[in-house]
Amino acid sequence: MNQKTESNQENSFGKRFKTALKNLGVGIVFLIAGLFLLWHNETTILERELKLEQAQSVISETQQKSSEDETNVRVDTQNLESTTALNWGFRIAGWVILFLGLATLFKPLVVLVEKIPLLSNFVGRGITVFALLSSLSLTLILMSAVWMVSRPVFGAVLLLSGMIPLFLLYRSGKRARLKQALRRA
Repeated sequence: MNQKTESNQENSFGKRFKTALKNLGVGIVFLIAGLFLLWHNETTILERELKLEQAQSVISETQQKSSEDETNVRVDTQNLESTTALNWGFRIAGWVILFLGLATLFKPLVVLVEKIPLLSNFVGRGITVFALLSSLSLTLILMSAVWMVSRPVFGAVLLLSGMIPLFLLYRSGKRARLKQALRRA
């Protein structure tokens, strides 16, 4: 009876590990899809804003607005306000897809340490935090790369914001190594 449960546990571990390895491709697809969604969304936002700025500069230069032009500008600003919510939805969706892709990529590691009672919880939570912070950082850095073209200050702010999660990951790793070194001493 005891041997059957051990063999079932080994088989289920093997199946879970094989499934996790098969899902590596899914994680890579999620990463690529998330990055593409973010890049495409940000470039369309940038193009739309540049076109709007060009149109406003042409209108201000001519100073000949008719009542039809004013109504068109009002409609355009209403459309711009409605698309900002959609743009933020795409940004959040891209970030979530990146997070899922990174979490899926590290799933085999979680399955490997599943048998060790205390370590499995720490590794699972650590990988989740790592995937969360690094996906947030990737999202902000990608957005900053797009915005550096036309608005360097805004792009620089996004770049610095993207570096903060990386710095937090670095500091947490450094702190853990320091605690481990102190325990050994």
